[in-house]
Amino acid sequence: MAVTVTPVLAGVTTYVGDIEATADADVAAVVPHGLPSAPAVVSLVPLGQVAAARLSNWGVTSIDAVNVNLEATAAAGSGAAGTQLRVVASVPHTIVQ
Repeated sequence: MAVTVTPVLAGVTTYVGDIEATADADVAAVVPHGLPSAPAVVSLVPLGQVAAARLSNWGVTSIDAVNVNLEATAAAGSGAAGTQLRVVASVPHTIVQ
């Protein structure tokens, strides 16, 4: 199968997206954040299929001005229908810079 990235919020300073990996072999996700620069903060929050998310052991491999790239392990049982992970990426608002 493939990893599905579903945008939840595509704001000017914050992007929120949900990750679904339906097969154990789904080990990479490219999250196009659409922010004006590389995010200063990226958070990964297990959501929905929490057991599968923990087996997948998602981690950030790189962050750039266009994408947040994620990688997971191919552990048995790590693929599951439904959201596994929520990605929150943000750049500082001009008020706090």
